[in-house]
Amino acid sequence: MTDASAAHDQEAKRYPLSLTQEWFSTMDQGDDSGPFGSRYLIVSVLRITGPVDLAVLQGALDDVVARHELLRTLVVRDADPPYQMVLPPCQVPLEVRDLPRVTGKSRDMVVQELLVEAEGGTISTREVPLMRALLGRFDDRDSALLLTVHHSVSDGWSVGIILRDLGAFYEARGSGTEPKLPQMRQYREYVEWQRASAASTDDDGALSYWADKLDGAREFVMPTDHGHPERYSQPYSLHVFSIDAETMAAATALANATRGTLFVVMLSAIYVLANQLTGATDLTVDAVTAGRNELQFHNTMGLFLNVLPFRTEISDCTSFRDVVLKTRETFIDAMANELPAGLLEQTFPDYIRSREDTRMSQFLISDTSSESGEMTLPVAEGAEKIDERLLQEAETHDLPGGGTVWYLSMVPDGPLNGFVQFNLDEFEASTAQGWTAGLKQILASAVRDPDRYWRQL
Repeated sequence: MTDASAAHDQEAKRYPLSLTQEWFSTMDQGDDSGPFGSRYLIVSVLRITGPVDLAVLQGALDDVVARHELLRTLVVRDADPPYQMVLPPCQVPLEVRDLPRVTGKSRDMVVQELLVEAEGGTISTREVPLMRALLGRFDDRDSALLLTVHHSVSDGWSVGIILRDLGAFYEARGSGTEPKLPQMRQYREYVEWQRASAASTDDDGALSYWADKLDGAREFVMPTDHGHPERYSQPYSLHVFSIDAETMAAATALANATRGTLFVVMLSAIYVLANQLTGATDLTVDAVTAGRNELQFHNTMGLFLNVLPFRTEISDCTSFRDVVLKTRETFIDAMANELPAGLLEQTFPDYIRSREDTRMSQFLISDTSSESGEMTLPVAEGAEKIDERLLQEAETHDLPGGGTVWYLSMVPDGPLNGFVQFNLDEFEASTAQGWTAGLKQILASAVRDPDRYWRQL
C-alpha cells in the first residue's frame, strides 16, 4: 500500500472480493505482467469537435470517480483473506497536450498513435483512482479524449457506463443543472448479493450440466508457430481487421432466421475456423460473456465479465445453417447454467489441463446494440457537435497466461471492427493475418449461402 492510500486507511471501508476478482487473483503472477500488473488496461477514445471547458471536464471526471466506488478501490491481495478497500473520492489525473500538425499524416492517424501510447502506459493498482485521462488538442475546436482504466476494475460494458456518465456530468456542470443519470448500485453491493446468492442457491443442476459438457472436452487454442516461452521477450502485438457492413447485415438476417443472435453466428464461424486449423469437430471455444444476468446491476461499473467454454460437436452438421442451429442450442444451455469461470476452473481442473502449456484463446464478441451504455460525451452549450464514434478500444499488451485474445465489435447496420492480440514469440504476424482473412472468408461465404456444406466454406 502506498503512503497516500495508508493516509486514507482510517476512512477506507473494507469489503470481500467478488468471485471474478478472486479468479483474477489466481492468475496473478507476482510481477507486473498479471491481471493486477500496471499494464493490464482498457483504453477508449472519443473524438470531440467543438471547444472543451477544461475545468468542467476535470469536474466531470472527478464526478465519475465519486459516483463509482470501484474506481477508487484497492484490492489488497496479500491479506488472508484478500479484500477490497474503498477509499474517499479523489481527483482524476488529466493531461492536456497540444498536438502539432504533422505534414503527410492525418489527424486520425495522430489520434491512433496517442491510443497506442496510452495503451502501452501504466496504472498502478496500489494507487487511486484507477483511471487516467488525456485530452489531445489539435486546436480549439478539434480534440480527442482518451480514457485509460485498469482492467481489474472494469470491462467493456463498464467503459460504456463511464462514457455515458461522463457525458451527463459534463453537460450538467456546463449548464448548471443536475445530471440525468439512472439509479445504480455499487460493486460492493453486487459482491454482497453474489455471495449471498451462492450460499443460498443450489448449483447442483448447473454443476451437473458442466460435468457432462466438459467431460473429455479439449479447449481450443490457436496453433503456434513457435514454442511457448517461459517469459515473453516483447509486448503483445495487435492485428486490426474489419468485416464490411453488407456481410454483417447478411449475418444479422441469418441470426434472425435461426432465432439466434450475432454472437451465435460469429461463434459458428469461429468453430469452422477452428476446424480448418486443427481438423477437430468436437470444439470447445472460450468466449467472454457480460456476466450481468441481474438487471439491478446493469448500471454498476465493475469487473463482471465471465468466460464460458462453449462446446459443440459439428461433425453431423450438413450446412452452415446446421452449425448455427447447434451453436444456438449450446449457447442457450450454457447461459442458462452460467457459473463464474473461477468456480468452473476449481471444479473441473482436468478441463483446464487440456490446454497446451498455459496458453488460452479467448473470443470477446461484443454486440454494442444490446449494451446499456451510450458512448457519448455531450459538450457544453455553444459547442457545435461531437463525433460519437468510438475510434478503438484496445487492451494492454499483457495477457495473463499467454495465448491470444480476439475482440469482435459489432454495431447496428454497420461493419464489424476487431483485432486479434498475439505475441511474436509464439506467432508470426502473417499467421495472425491469415486467421482473420480466414474468418472473413468463412463468414462471407456462409451468410451468402448458409445452406452450403460447411466444410467447403
